[in-house]
Amino acid sequence: MSDRTIGNQGDAIRRNIEVVASHLDREARDIEAALALYTDDVVWEAPARGVVLRGKDRIAENYRVLFESLDIHSTTLLRQIATEEWVFNDKLLSVTITGDRIPGLDFPVGAKLSVRKLGAFQLRDGLICREISHESWRPAGGITDNDDIPAHP
Repeated sequence: MSDRTIGNQGDAIRRNIEVVASHLDREARDIEAALALYTDDVVWEAPARGVVLRGKDRIAENYRVLFESLDIHSTTLLRQIATEEWVFNDKLLSVTITGDRIPGLDFPVGAKLSVRKLGAFQLRDGLICREISHESWRPAGGITDNDDIPAHP
């Protein structure tokens, strides 16, 4: 493998990390800007909640419902790894449920939760073509709210 090939791979990986970071930064506050980082044929999944969405319009509605139904107190990126095609990030969120419209979520309004989320983002031509959100929703401070958090996330 030549130095040029390694350099090109590194550039693609850096670009992918930047695209995903930009998307995550925008999704709760500027849905349209977040959607601009998706391909037209994007697929978004949350397997634990049984959600599979195809296309930006369906995902936009999902985001509106999701972010209108959650108060996100904090987000901590624990780990991240990327390749030329995928970005994986492991995050911990602290949230309060403020609405009852999140598909597949069985917690009452007012519940304070700890959410462990592994995001898998597939990219094509600098845009996200698939997002898979593996989510573990747990009562904050409950018996299942137990994570191995790195010393320097």
